[in-house]
Parts: sequence; structure tokens; C-alpha cells
Amino acid sequence: MPELLPALANRRARRSFAPEPVPAELQEILWRAVSVAPSHGNSQATRLLVASSPDVRDQLIAALSDGNRGWASAAPLLVAIASNPAHDRTAANRDGSERELWAFHAGIATGNLLAQATELGLVAHPMAGFDEPSVREVFGAPEEVRVLAVVAIGFPGEVSQLPDDLQKRETADQQRLPLDHLVVRDEWRPENSESFRGYRDAQRAKQG
Repeated sequence: MPELLPALANRRARRSFAPEPVPAELQEILWRAVSVAPSHGNSQATRLLVASSPDVRDQLIAALSDGNRGWASAAPLLVAIASNPAHDRTAANRDGSERELWAFHAGIATGNLLAQATELGLVAHPMAGFDEPSVREVFGAPEEVRVLAVVAIGFPGEVSQLPDDLQKRETADQQRLPLDHLVVRDEWRPENSESFRGYRDAQRAKQG
């Protein structure tokens, strides 16, 4: 039976990083993975805001939430995923309304980045916990630019370096919705409306 690509099956958003820097040639491969991501009308609106200098790096770390700052500061490479919605294309509906696609395109690009990092033996952990205006200010990005995620990237480190609570999360089994919750075959069913959190809590209740 066919298997998932290793870069997909083995990807985990780990929090422990080795101090070894990510070589420039590997960084370029990561950026190239983003550059080949598809976008409607080939708009290519996604941008990578890379904290290269110590000063910019410190400012970006300060813009992270308290919960992320503690572990992400150990990552040797930090990059924000951004997009300018005005540079992207929209898709039209029959009623004349439009669907904005910039966040979708940035998501595809980020997926490419995460998979390529895993293929290279790196950890790439995307974070939503940060202050968007502060990140824009760090890089001098204009106000119309939207920042969707900050990704901590580096080689895997020792789990024992993390606090006890994060060690448990680091070694916990990966949980995913069953495919019958994820896939709608012809008609929407009750399980398709169940959130992951609701599913997880129901499973814990069954186990007791």
C-alpha cells in the first residue's frame, strides 16, 4: 500500500532545538521551497521576513507571546510568514462576491516550507502567538502587510532541555481527527461538524 511522504509523515512541531546554526545553503533551499508554491494567477504574494541580525532577532523574540518566547528563543532561525493582500488575486463567485486567497496562498507556501525543513532533518515550528503590529515594526514592513505566522527553525535538540510540561507535550502521541470526520463524501454528516477539541474531549471521556 502506498505510504505518506516521509517529509509529511515525520513532520512534528517540536520545541527543542540544538544550538547549531542552519547553514546558508539549507536556508536557501527552504526559501526555494516557498518560491515554487502555487498561487492563483501566479500572484506570488507571500513574503518571508527573516531575522538575520542579532538586533532584529531579539526584537522578533520580544514580539512573541510569553508561552512561545521561552522555547522559541533557542531556535537558531526565526522567520515570519507575511503577505500583502493587495498583491494577491481574488476568485469570483456567481453572485458577484469574491473570495480572498492571500491567506490560502501563504498557507500553501508555509506547508512547502515545513515539509522541506523536515526533509532536510530540521524542525520547523509555526506559531500564531505573537503581536502582529510589533512584527511589522521589527522589519519595517508597511501597515498593509499581514503577518500570519512566525516559524522557529533549527536542528532537533535534546528534549531534556525543555521544562517538564513541554517535555510531556514534546513526547506525546500525535493526535489527528479520523478520516471520516475530515472527509465529506457526497453529503455533510454530523461528525463533519465536530471540532478536534470536541472529538478529543469525547475520546478522553470514553477512556475515563
